[in-house]
Amino acid sequence: MLRNALSRLVLALALSATTSARLSAQADTSYGTEDTYVTNDGYGLGRIVPGSLTDVTARARAAMIKQKIVEESARPLGQGWRELRGKKGDLDVSIRLRRQSASTTRVEINAREGLTGWDKGFEQQLLDAVGKT
Repeated sequence: MLRNALSRLVLALALSATTSARLSAQADTSYGTEDTYVTNDGYGLGRIVPGSLTDVTARARAAMIKQKIVEESARPLGQGWRELRGKKGDLDVSIRLRRQSASTTRVEINAREGLTGWDKGFEQQLLDAVGKT
């Protein structure tokens, strides 16, 4: 059990180091990607974007349509979070939104491939599309 937990911790640290290096290499300052962060679970990407929760939710839905993601559900989560879920082929996409202030919204995106893969490049593309004003 301890060995399993230790191996997960090492894997998570390795993934976050790789992701951080990739993100800094892909930084596109025109849309504020320098403020992109890795989510607490270590698998997704997030950013605080300008716009009210309602506006950003509409932009997220428009980005899902543009990226050909079929929306499966939209539901409120605890502590003010909202979640949009969808699929694109074998990719499971989750967009979580939460009001940060009257004029900003926190957006966190996960794009999971199969059981063990995450598509950071697609997450970054979708985050850029949602972040555009």
